Amino acid sequence: NMRHSLISVLFTVCPSFESMYICPVAPHLPVLLPPMLHAFEDRDQDLSRNAKACAELAANTPLLAKNILPQVLESVYSAAKSQSWHVRASVLPFLQIIIFRHQFVVESHDMARVQQLMVKLLCDSQIEVRETAGEAISVLVRIAGESLSLQLLGQFSEWAAVRLPSKEAVKKGSMDDVSDTADTQIQTRHAGVLGLAALVQAYPYDVPTWMPAVLVQLASHVVDPMPIRQTVRKAFGEFWRTHQDAWPMLKKKFTDEQLQTLTNLLVSPTYFS
Repeated sequence: NMRHSLISVLFTVCPSFESMYICPVAPHLPVLLPPMLHAFEDRDQDLSRNAKACAELAANTPLLAKNILPQVLESVYSAAKSQSWHVRASVLPFLQIIIFRHQFVVESHDMARVQQLMVKLLCDSQIEVRETAGEAISVLVRIAGESLSLQLLGQFSEWAAVRLPSKEAVKKGSMDDVSDTADTQIQTRHAGVLGLAALVQAYPYDVPTWMPAVLVQLASHVVDPMPIRQTVRKAFGEFWRTHQDAWPMLKKKFTDEQLQTLTNLLVSPTYFS
């Protein structure tokens, strides 16, 4: 069909401009991108694999014209509204690469929209989309810097503090209502924990002044339901992996109370491994 033909042609053309500074199909990317991203979920594994390769090469194009870049981003925003979670997830790695490549030329309002989209997908109903959004936000923070970390910190902390349904509420409400409420609360709480973990992971070799308090907050979720506690374990495992060499110096940025809290909640650094 048309999608197969399109991806086949692009897969033939794309590798030939891998080392070029200008993508020969760049003017057509706003139109080509949606079917390319939707092909990620195609049952034909070869087609899906070829589409992913083409999307990665297109995102790595270093010199998209200023009038083309906003149009490409509009196509991404449109694809992010797809009913398929595979497509919603696929836009995030593409955005990571294209924003990194164009970080010095992208307009501030476009960067703000990219940020809004990533934060929105952090609350997606599908866990795979939420986790991919967390990774994307971490990359965006590395690009944008400390100001974005501080901007997002309050929102993520608020989401992470969302209360889960109590046993009394479960007993009083109908099973369907309680189940829907619990799912929503877990999703929001998970989004907050993923967001906080993304901020921590954006600083793999440093401990900004706000990070010790965030780590303590993350540690308090270690007994939360799945998948929240798994996210916490993964976040601390990654933190310890990247910070252990400089830990004798970095731990001085923590108060005695914060260090004691982390020790009590997480047993010891060997827990992270």
